[in-house]
Amino acid sequence: MSAARRSMSLSSWTLPVFILSDRRGLVYLAEQCVPPMTRPPHDRPVRSLNAKFSCISVLFALQACVHSLINPILPGWNPDPTIVRVGKDFFIATSTFETWPGNPIYHSRNLVDWELIGHALNRPSQLALFGTPFNGGGSATYGLDSAANLELFHGTAFLAELKLFPRSFYITTTDIFSNSWSDPIYVDSLGYDPDLFWDTNGDVYYTWAGINNAVENIYGIYQNKIDIATGNSLTPAELIFNGTLPVTAAVRPEGPHVYLINGTYYLLIAEGGTGVTHRATIQRGPSPSGPWENNPKNPILYNGANLSLPVQNTGHSDLVELEDGTWFGTALAVRPQAGSQLGRETYLFPVTWEDGWPVFNGGEPLTEHLEGVLEDVDPVKTYDSDFSDVSELDASFIYLRTPYKKFHTLADRPGYLRILGNSYAPGDRDSPAMLLRNRRLEFSPSRFDRGGITVYVNEARHNDIGITSDGGKRYIVTRTLTRAKQVGYAEGASDFEYTASFNSSTIGPTFIGASFGAYNTGHGRPTLVPADFKYWKQS
Repeated sequence: MSAARRSMSLSSWTLPVFILSDRRGLVYLAEQCVPPMTRPPHDRPVRSLNAKFSCISVLFALQACVHSLINPILPGWNPDPTIVRVGKDFFIATSTFETWPGNPIYHSRNLVDWELIGHALNRPSQLALFGTPFNGGGSATYGLDSAANLELFHGTAFLAELKLFPRSFYITTTDIFSNSWSDPIYVDSLGYDPDLFWDTNGDVYYTWAGINNAVENIYGIYQNKIDIATGNSLTPAELIFNGTLPVTAAVRPEGPHVYLINGTYYLLIAEGGTGVTHRATIQRGPSPSGPWENNPKNPILYNGANLSLPVQNTGHSDLVELEDGTWFGTALAVRPQAGSQLGRETYLFPVTWEDGWPVFNGGEPLTEHLEGVLEDVDPVKTYDSDFSDVSELDASFIYLRTPYKKFHTLADRPGYLRILGNSYAPGDRDSPAMLLRNRRLEFSPSRFDRGGITVYVNEARHNDIGITSDGGKRYIVTRTLTRAKQVGYAEGASDFEYTASFNSSTIGPTFIGASFGAYNTGHGRPTLVPADFKYWKQS
């Protein structure tokens, strides 16, 4: 990690910043226009430049844009998709780990146009991420709520959660559109990637990925029956499947889904680890617990046989039947770019049936564009707000861990997003005053204050550029993981000057993907100086 501070002779109190970003191509441009300090603190800044203004430009050049049509249907960090249909409505939930609120819920009527309608875990009573460790992409300890599994039973939706801190649970709602889900109903199992299955006699099976012991760490698929009203176990846990690969600690069978289709039970799992050997396999049997007959064409989804393909790490699949009897599947996958800086994204593909077995994507590798499937609609959406006509932020903004209290407002200074700083910085294992999503910044620092923007993966891996002051002078402050030639500024008409740098490879590989945020911190001390952001544009 490296840090740099550069003095600037700026007689000013505001620094508006604009960042243009492509969530998939990851190209970011920031421009800060600095008005004179004599302006009162609540005057709106003048956007046109003249001799009284200094300008600072910052360039984050991470990757060239990657064109994609249908896939991924949920681009950017949207891992572990689980899908359900209710009449004509489709819903997808994805994982969120240590960010809050947890588990975004997406809605569609055509499987192509998806809208974020809320988050299932949006109250601290449901999800208290206080000091939760980040997921380091291979860490044995997960951050909270991964691999949600969305099920529907008698008009009630159930969302099962991985929650190793303190334990797994599920939540319910009778109206997915309401953005109102129950408090957690905790289960007794120790593991992750839980699945709920209702048999025809009313028995409820809880299936998850677990380990045999803490020494060998051999993963397997475990199952027991539970009381759905309380989460209490009704039967002992049993190992029902060890996967199709040689049994070692590396293959990690996980992500189970149990289905009953045309009188036959199916067990769909992910295995092979989370890298390029990640895959989907399926088994069938006479009961929800097996014994299982292996599909002779396993794996039914696997791009790792050809590492030249632009899509890799395919797995964590789910199935959904349409009203007309056709089938589709979802899966996570990665588009390797200097690692996997975009994170694990949600893909869609058609499913057909042969000899009682599902065939994913016609037996072909998963691709970014599926010819002849549904519609060619670019899933990338542009977000552009100057905060002049909104009373609250939409559901696309998230926090690092559960906030202890609200730290942002749109009311204190109309037309601005104001972030009220606290003592914690983006690198602290706490809840900093940081909104994740990309920006035009206005900020008035005191000695211990710093506000700015960040390319953020976790507290150990983030690249920041901010504004601070010391001894009456203003400084551009940068924090990066490596050196290159990409982060800098220009004051007025002067040449562009680099203060620090980072290479996009320092963002990836990453298990959860990069986010882009705006923050305000006192770096260990309370701060009374707010950071005001004029507008936020992201595509």
